[in-house]
Amino acid sequence: MDALLVLDPPIRGDEKLGEGPERTVLILVREACGSLREASANRRVVPCAHRGGVAGDPFGYVKLEPRGFTVVNGGGSRERWSDEFTFIYAADHDDWFVDKVSRQVSDSETGLEKRIELSPEELGRIAFEDFDPEKVPEVTLP
Repeated sequence: MDALLVLDPPIRGDEKLGEGPERTVLILVREACGSLREASANRRVVPCAHRGGVAGDPFGYVKLEPRGFTVVNGGGSRERWSDEFTFIYAADHDDWFVDKVSRQVSDSETGLEKRIELSPEELGRIAFEDFDPEKVPEVTLP
């Protein structure tokens, strides 16, 4: 079996809200001999533990799918946000690429909600290791 790891480095203890050590998501592929090889890595797709606002750690979970995976993050306070980044394996390039980005924000006081879904046609062909959520359009409430 292959593996997907989210590495969470130890914190120093003096980090401010929104700051902290970066997390690395590693894709490990099983070789024919049985050993695992690092196939790809990304240090931007999962935010540091202090970036979730009042909600706490923004990392939700990773959902494994037959040809890929989805990383789910979320946080906030009055305005709650969530992101889902789906990556699919492309055998012709032996790599994982963005297949879908879903971003949502909702206001717990007013009930206003907004969601966007972006496809590779809108985002371009982005490899997992090059994906940066900061370069993807955000969803905001008026």
